[in-house]
Amino acid sequence: MKRLFFITLLVMNSAEARSLKATADKLASETTRIGLGLALFGIGLAAIYFMIGKQDAGMKLNHALFGSFVLLLSPAILSFIKGLV
Repeated sequence: MKRLFFITLLVMNSAEARSLKATADKLASETTRIGLGLALFGIGLAAIYFMIGKQDAGMKLNHALFGSFVLLLSPAILSFIKGLV
């Protein structure tokens, strides 16, 4: 049973993730996708807070927008930092 599981893992391993750098790049792209979903959820939640009249709605919207801008600019930020080294 253990051999079958190990063979299945070997067969299902994609060719893209054979090196550490490719694995890190793939993880970064998935993390960016999840982050964008969470950013949209945060902006929607802040909009709902605005509609119901909560006092801290402006601050929540500000944080959600700032977080989404940082997430969208993260590739540019990383390339800038790599250019410094």
